[in-house]
Amino acid sequence: MRRFILYIRKLLSRKLTLMLVPHHAVKPYHLHFTFSFALFFTFFWTGLTSWATWAVISNIDYWGMKVDHQILKLKVEYFAMELRKSREILDQVKEADIQLRKLLGMKSRSAILEDESLVNGQGGPTSTEHSILQKVLSKRLWDITDEEIRLESIAVERDSSEQIQSYKEISELIAYKRGLFRSTPQGWPTSGRITSPYGMRISPVRNRPEYHSGIDIAGELGTPVRSTADGVVELAKWEGGYGRLVILNHGFGYRTFYGHNSVLAVKSGERIRRGQIIAYMGSSGSSTGTHSHYEVWENGQSVNPWIYMSVRANNE
Repeated sequence: MRRFILYIRKLLSRKLTLMLVPHHAVKPYHLHFTFSFALFFTFFWTGLTSWATWAVISNIDYWGMKVDHQILKLKVEYFAMELRKSREILDQVKEADIQLRKLLGMKSRSAILEDESLVNGQGGPTSTEHSILQKVLSKRLWDITDEEIRLESIAVERDSSEQIQSYKEISELIAYKRGLFRSTPQGWPTSGRITSPYGMRISPVRNRPEYHSGIDIAGELGTPVRSTADGVVELAKWEGGYGRLVILNHGFGYRTFYGHNSVLAVKSGERIRRGQIIAYMGSSGSSTGTHSHYEVWENGQSVNPWIYMSVRANNE
């Protein structure tokens, strides 16, 4: 053991010479140092290199994480801005919805009667909306948390679903009103002059008082008779005192009768549009001359056609 220690000491104290020979006439350089110094320098250089390598790698990771963090901040900020834009657009849609409902005479979905919080004008932002607003005002959108984004997204999704449902209701009402408008008799069924009004009269055929369920419009033979509303031909044939008769079922409780025609231009089951020619004026059935007998029925009862004839016909 002692001999080994002496050997090590002798090895470490051994001299080493490093000679540097330049490529010109300058005298060579000689560097003298012990083996122990060379060993120390080797370990020192290895350690320094390892530390430097570790420092560089750590720094690269740090800058990589920093870049990722900046990208994440930008993504959060972009998403938050888009979410706010969606909210602004949704609010504009809500305002348009309210105005449209007012025009259509519909109640607001958010004000379904007797709601005191709405009657008294109560309300306000949620805590999430307040927190987001503070970060917007301080221009720190990237500080919006995942939970705040999630809650705001849920709110936007909920409001969007309600808005879609609201527009479905509006669409259904518009479709109903349009159908009602197209099915409601308007204007005169033919051109001519009124020779017998609606109500009690002396019958020109039987010469006695009787109830007249329509209005007689006299004109020239073959004058076109037109539908006063959209509908379906319920009957188109000879029918006793009515002569050649057309009955149109318009839906919504409306029916119209067109009697004493010379020629029928439609068949049962045919779908008719307002203003379409359905027959031609004549004097068939119980009649004293060429004219068109026009009746309007509402919910199973005949009503005065003049109420609808006095409205200017609109084919839109």
